[in-house]
Amino acid sequence: MKFLLQGLLAAILLATAPLGRSVEFTTAQAGRISLYVGKVLSQWHYRQAPLDDAISEKFLKNYIDSLDYNHLIFLQADVDEFEKLYGKGLDDALLKGDIKPAHKIFFRYLDRLGERNQLVNRLLKEKYDFTTEETILANRHKAEFPKDDAEAEALWRGRVKYELLSARMGKETEEDAIKRIAKRYDRLKKTMDEFDSEEILQTYLDSVAHVYDPHSDYMGPTEAQEFDIKHISLTLSGIGATLQWDDGYTKIVSMVPGGPAAVSKQLKPNDRIVAVAQGHGDPVDVVEMRLNKVVQMIRGKRGTTVTLTVIPADSTDGTARKTFSIIRDEIKLKDSFAKGRIYDHPGADGKMQRWGFIDLPQFYDNCAEHVEQILNRMKKEKVDGVVLDLRHNGGGILEESVNLVGLFINKGPVVQVRDSNKETKVYKDTDSKIAWDGPLVCLVGRLSASASEITAAALQDYGRALIVGDQSTHGKGTVQQVLDLSRLIRDPMPDPGKIKVTVSKFYRVAGSTTQKQGVTPDLILPSVYDYLEIGESSLDNALEADSIPAATYERVGSVKSYLPTLEKNSKARVAQSKDFAYLLEDIAEVKKHQEDKSVSLNQAKRIAERDTQKARADARKKERTSRPPQKDKIWTVDLETAEKGKPLAIYTGKKTDEEKELIATKANPDPEDDTAEEENDLGYDAQLTESLAILRDYAQLLASGNPDKPKDSVALKKPETASTATP
Repeated sequence: MKFLLQGLLAAILLATAPLGRSVEFTTAQAGRISLYVGKVLSQWHYRQAPLDDAISEKFLKNYIDSLDYNHLIFLQADVDEFEKLYGKGLDDALLKGDIKPAHKIFFRYLDRLGERNQLVNRLLKEKYDFTTEETILANRHKAEFPKDDAEAEALWRGRVKYELLSARMGKETEEDAIKRIAKRYDRLKKTMDEFDSEEILQTYLDSVAHVYDPHSDYMGPTEAQEFDIKHISLTLSGIGATLQWDDGYTKIVSMVPGGPAAVSKQLKPNDRIVAVAQGHGDPVDVVEMRLNKVVQMIRGKRGTTVTLTVIPADSTDGTARKTFSIIRDEIKLKDSFAKGRIYDHPGADGKMQRWGFIDLPQFYDNCAEHVEQILNRMKKEKVDGVVLDLRHNGGGILEESVNLVGLFINKGPVVQVRDSNKETKVYKDTDSKIAWDGPLVCLVGRLSASASEITAAALQDYGRALIVGDQSTHGKGTVQQVLDLSRLIRDPMPDPGKIKVTVSKFYRVAGSTTQKQGVTPDLILPSVYDYLEIGESSLDNALEADSIPAATYERVGSVKSYLPTLEKNSKARVAQSKDFAYLLEDIAEVKKHQEDKSVSLNQAKRIAERDTQKARADARKKERTSRPPQKDKIWTVDLETAEKGKPLAIYTGKKTDEEKELIATKANPDPEDDTAEEENDLGYDAQLTESLAILRDYAQLLASGNPDKPKDSVALKKPETASTATP
């Protein structure tokens, strides 16, 4: 269920491309789409694997898991029945355009969900003893399905007890907790009952695509639109507000500065939307409506009007209503754009040093040009080295990765791409212009994937940058092509959506692959992510790693000769760092949890665990607060500052809602996993701090020309532009 629940639990930026609505496909139309999806996968996918019984069996398993991720809804008898009916037949049904199995399984799921909902309501009336030594398995994805109703009841009794215990620990009254939990499961049932034909089809066809590999997907028209917005253009039209689903209401969280919602000055954070109308048409009640449905209703083309009815945040009794209209306009997701910072750091000799930092969240259209603009501004500010942060960059446009590498090298191959016919294409940087030829550190992590890995691998193979970060990157070494199904299906029908299919694998210029094995940094820093199930190797049906002959290229740097000194210095700092000590404590906790994934239902034990965690957090906060003020002065270099030559502004360290959501979505794909990235949220990013220190050492070693002994002082000038900066 985790994939289906994410839309309910996550905040969504309400700024979109042209008006999108879910499509109600007829049975015949959905069948035609499934037929063509099957053909594309069997004929175009890199595996070149025909749809057969083996594919069918995995297809069925994927579909069941997509509906019942934690194996709590279906009974084993249901699964056995589906395997008997469809285990070796879904492939044939797909190629016949027969989608009846999708609906039969989905409707059985709804029936079972209704039974579980009734069961929860009954279990909530029972009395529970929270002093017994009971545990539950929080994540049951790999567990067996309950064999019968009695076993299902036992599992759900544990789950209900867990939720009631959590409420008790949160000092919620038992009466309020029972009402809230009952309402939650009623709402889940209502949500799934409202699944339309597009959503059922997408879940079903996604399941067969994932048999071929984890990155092939069917995207219905609504999802295809979201994909284009979030991963390609980052330019949208809408009202520019971040929304959140909150106890039956769609609540305003924040607004994009300069967007229609903010400019109107009518919406306020915590306002709750209760009705939506197109222009001045009839309003539609949206209370208890799914968040994605409300979002679709508010979306629209630039220049069109949407009319909202809200309960103002300052309404004392919740009965007040305000109605107003907003004209939709173009919004840019600036928080997903490249952004930079400049660190003014006092050197040991008293001279001021300047270090650049660039964060690139993803490879979107024209991102390399944006990075170049930031680099140009940093050169004017006379930085002495640059850290390029790709830790949360999950990839994007392949060509943009090639263009980005080209900013740091003269000319040459960047990546090799081989298709299923074993034909290899070499993507090259053909522009001899170099945007930055100084010291460069590329910071990567377990969330760095695809285009990020191409960039890091090329910079490493050329010796152009020092790669620093987690034990390895994600390991996604495959290339996907997005095909518009309307170009294949000539039948008159609504937009049939798109299919993203893996067609190639990419290889480093040195010939090896990043598939499954990722990029291993030159210097490895401690990271919690190394101990979580994150990475290509943990995904089902991932393509295997292999290698091809190296391309012809010339190394431009010799990082390896400096590594012994850099590693020695880094390890000494890490050993002395309080923030890394905290990180190692967190790693120990994660490893302990990996060994025993059960959760106690004993209140005393849970309180003791909570108190221990709180004491640890309080001690960290107290220690951090007691530290002397940071000596570095930090300046923001965003795109607007770089493009328009504006004075630098002081960096506050605060993340916007969109930035937090971007990181949370990538780091925590499971909404039940509350693993937090404390260092970033609190402003104590141990890896970044150490990367800047490594960069300083690296720059001094390069300046000295001696890999064993840094120059006492690199010729670092005092910032000439500091006087023009505005806090």
